[in-house]
Amino acid sequence: MVALHRAQVVRIAVAVAALAAAVGAEARVDRALAEGGVQRAAFSVPVVAHRHPVRPLLARTTGRVTAHRGEVVDVPQRQLLLGLPAALGADGSAVEVGYPDAPDVLTLFEDFRCSTTRAFEGAQGPALAAMAASHQVLIRYVLESSLDERLPGPGALLATNAARAALAHGGFPLYHALLFANQPPEDTDGFTQQRLLELASAVPGLRGAAFDDEVRSVAYRQWVGQAQQAYNDAGVHFGTPSMLLNGNEVDLGTHPQLLTAPSALQSFVRDAAERG
Repeated sequence: MVALHRAQVVRIAVAVAALAAAVGAEARVDRALAEGGVQRAAFSVPVVAHRHPVRPLLARTTGRVTAHRGEVVDVPQRQLLLGLPAALGADGSAVEVGYPDAPDVLTLFEDFRCSTTRAFEGAQGPALAAMAASHQVLIRYVLESSLDERLPGPGALLATNAARAALAHGGFPLYHALLFANQPPEDTDGFTQQRLLELASAVPGLRGAAFDDEVRSVAYRQWVGQAQQAYNDAGVHFGTPSMLLNGNEVDLGTHPQLLTAPSALQSFVRDAAERG
C-alpha cells in the first residue's frame, strides 16, 4: 500500500527541514499570506469563548504541539477557515475545501494519527488556507486511517468519522486543522470520542445533538472505509502526507521543501497555474 522505504526517506527529510526552518517559519508564513492577498491581521480577531479554553498556537521546533487535558490548541488561520466552503468531491470519498473556480487542484493524502502530517499541517496550514481563500487552489483531502492497524486504539477511524460529521454540519475546515494541531502522540489512544467532542466545541456552531450522536455512534464508518479505499487505489509513493497537483503525483523526495516552506508551496502552485 505504501512504498515504505521512500516514505521513511521523506519523513527524515521533513524532520531535518522542519528543524532548520523553525527560526524563519513566522516570516515565511507572513510572506506566503501576503502574496496570497491575505494579511496576518485577519488572524488577530479575538477567539470567541468556547466550552473549553483555547490557547494560542505554541511555538514549535519539531512540529510537535501538546495540548493539556481540557484545553484546545488553536490555529492562526482560524478566521480564514471559518469562511471557506467545504463539500464532498464528485467521487464521494474526498473532501474539497475552497472554490471550484480555482485554476489548480491540490490533492492531499492525510492520516489524522500521522505525526509527519501534523508537522506538514502546522507548517503549511496557514498558507493553504490563504491560497484557498484567494481562489488560487482547490484542496482535496483524502483521509486514510491505516495507522489504526499498527497503533493502539481506533483513533484514526474515530477522528476521520468525526471530520466527516463536521463536514455534514458545516465545520470541516477548522475542525480538520484543530485535529492536527491537537494530535496526541502516535503511540497513545488519544483521539477518544470525548476528546473529539471537546475539540468540536472550539468550532462555532458545530456541537449539537446530531453531530454528537454521529461522533458517538461512528455514523460514517462506511465512508471512512470508502476514503481508505480511495487512498489505497491512488497508489501514492510517500504514504502520508502525499500530494497530487492537478492529478499528477508530486515527488516529495525531490521536493521536501513543499512540506515545510509556505513560500515554496505557493510558488509551486502558482507556477502550475501559469503553465496552464
